[in-house]
Amino acid sequence: MKNLLFAIISLIAIALFSCNTEMKTPVDSQNVIVLAADADSLTLEAAQTSQDWWVRMSGKTLAINEEPDAKKQNILLGKEYASEEQKETISELSEDGFIIAPAEHGVFLGGKTSRGDIYSATTFLEQYLGCMLLAPGEYDAPKMNEITLPQVSLKSYNPDFDFRRTLFPGQHDREYRNWYKLEQLDDWGMFVHTFHKLLPPETYFEEHPEYYSEIGGRRLQDAQLCLSNPEVIDFLIENLGKEMALQPEKNIWSVSQNDAYNYCECERCKKLYEKYGAYSGAYIHMANEIARAYPNKVISTLAYQFTREAPQNIKPDPNVNIMFCSIECNRSMPLTEDPRSASFVKDMKDWSTLTNNIFLWDYVVQFKNYLTPFPNFHVLQPNLQFFKNSNVNMMFEQGSNGNWSDLSDLKQYLIANLMWNVDANADSLIDNFITRYYGPAAPHIRKYFTTTHANLAPHAEKEFLNIYGFPADYADSYLTPEMLIQYKSFMDDAEAAVASDSTYLKRVLKTRLPVDFAYLDVAMNTNDEQLSFFSEKDGKKSLKPEMMACLDRLEALSNNHQDIRINERNFKVEDYCIYARNKLEKQTIDNLLKDAIIEIKTPYSDRYPVGGAKAINDGLLGDLDFHNNWLGFHGEDMIVDITFPEKTTFSTIQMNFLKAVNSWVFLPIDVKVEVSDDGENFREIAAQQGDQSDRTYLVKSIPFVFDVGEVSTKHLRVMATSMKECPEWHRGYGNPSWIFVDEVIVE
Repeated sequence: MKNLLFAIISLIAIALFSCNTEMKTPVDSQNVIVLAADADSLTLEAAQTSQDWWVRMSGKTLAINEEPDAKKQNILLGKEYASEEQKETISELSEDGFIIAPAEHGVFLGGKTSRGDIYSATTFLEQYLGCMLLAPGEYDAPKMNEITLPQVSLKSYNPDFDFRRTLFPGQHDREYRNWYKLEQLDDWGMFVHTFHKLLPPETYFEEHPEYYSEIGGRRLQDAQLCLSNPEVIDFLIENLGKEMALQPEKNIWSVSQNDAYNYCECERCKKLYEKYGAYSGAYIHMANEIARAYPNKVISTLAYQFTREAPQNIKPDPNVNIMFCSIECNRSMPLTEDPRSASFVKDMKDWSTLTNNIFLWDYVVQFKNYLTPFPNFHVLQPNLQFFKNSNVNMMFEQGSNGNWSDLSDLKQYLIANLMWNVDANADSLIDNFITRYYGPAAPHIRKYFTTTHANLAPHAEKEFLNIYGFPADYADSYLTPEMLIQYKSFMDDAEAAVASDSTYLKRVLKTRLPVDFAYLDVAMNTNDEQLSFFSEKDGKKSLKPEMMACLDRLEALSNNHQDIRINERNFKVEDYCIYARNKLEKQTIDNLLKDAIIEIKTPYSDRYPVGGAKAINDGLLGDLDFHNNWLGFHGEDMIVDITFPEKTTFSTIQMNFLKAVNSWVFLPIDVKVEVSDDGENFREIAAQQGDQSDRTYLVKSIPFVFDVGEVSTKHLRVMATSMKECPEWHRGYGNPSWIFVDEVIVE
């Protein structure tokens, strides 16, 4: 069934291509493809792929015959043409395996399945004829007038993982997937975090709150399910059956926890956790019950966050798939060498003793800031080797999806090759790609690649390379101002080397975006003079034109591409630049608070220390991460008293509050400004409500600006009323919430 769509698309494409080539493209007189008359759509697609590349190499296309031609070199495509010895070799391969072998008057290419025929054709083109698909729609084919088929010996190719999927731009391109042997989710009926879909709270919660997690004595709808309740298991089985009826051809069905913690704390669930020695035990018990109800299907469930630890006294049934996730892990060192990843390694090994049906979900980019240099290439191969040796049979490397990220064309190429063969020569693959992708700019890009990794290496044991970090997090390791200046010079040299070649130049300009972004972001969020946005004359700050020009260029270069985003929440570079300009302009304001005495009257949190009261007028505005330059109040209101050295006249008061709903950070209910003549009796002069309607997870810095006319006072008070607890609709309901403020600016 999953080949039906491929058949329709392929036949149409082949028909169109054949018409075109018959009219315009000469036929190669020395070589021919031999294809069975009843070849299926995928084998036909393998033939068409060979034709396309033949045209790129020689300007000629290949004819397709049903029988070998003794007067020509033959490319025999499909196992129908295999010798008995070759058929025996093919029979021993896994589903996606294939062979390349000698044949009378040519070569034989064929797989155990027709998908293997495609893989054999693309591998022959790459490894024997020197062709390379660099990225979707970007080809590198050697030019030759006549193509002579190389001499080959029998070689078999078998993947190290039965299922291989990345999440980079190439994954969305059929030609790229075929070339690099990547899989779609064709066999999946439902994929990951499915509790909400199978037991939607909007349908069941009002009448049956007992179906959902009990936390702190209350049932929450934005949480997990109460898996000790037999009615929950029954409904999961029933509702899953309805979904299966809509897609009976699908084989794998995810029944898995929502993307949150909030596991049930009721007494019956606690007994399950105790019985199985881990939270995961209750989830495996659930999956086994469902798998037994549908013995001809595979039921996939997560080992993720609180369920990552393997259970005791229970094993997954043979048709239960474990989706094991590495989201918490550090990326500066290979997993097996990093003491910080010891618990993950133990959990991986424990699961591997329970089952060999494991889907490994790994994370390989910086998700909060795609445009951040992220030197983790050195861990990709050893981690994949560890996964292979741990009974993992399905491999998923989550990247930046359809978006560009640091060296993402190189990364998706390397990962795709290593998922097929974890012991491939990674250094050779990297050198080959950089050389062919960047041309004359390759030495400079190689310097950037090598230097970022070398600069991280001395800090690897202490630096946690986080998939949810910011450039400023690494300003004391591999993104110091001095290093960023050096990386920028590498990119300047690369750009100059290909200035006259539009193809290479376009690639270099895209590749430099993470360097330029980090350069600007670190400059904006640190006080380092080498990268400062500001100059000062006669006590007044102004923005440096050359730094603002860099910001403008970042925006302009990004606007040339449709696949540039800051992060996985689709935060656009254009919006980032607007935010940055506003923030920088505010920092040039002559803040009347600079000599004032600041006293915070309510408890602030030291969990993310920024110096307490000094954060209110230290000249640093917060960025889009609560770790950086934000003063936090956890479950508390904010009251800040300000005493000027003398009576002071002002007309505007402004500050920013952070909104990061996924991190339990909300805007204040309201913010009020008061003044006093004596420091004891205050009167309100302005107030503003916080907008609580935006429940999206996009992090925002929200300005609160108060125009108060002309006010003269010595004592000023700013008060922000906190929710104090996460609201009922939120997954943190009942737990303390946060408010974060950065700088109070008075002018």
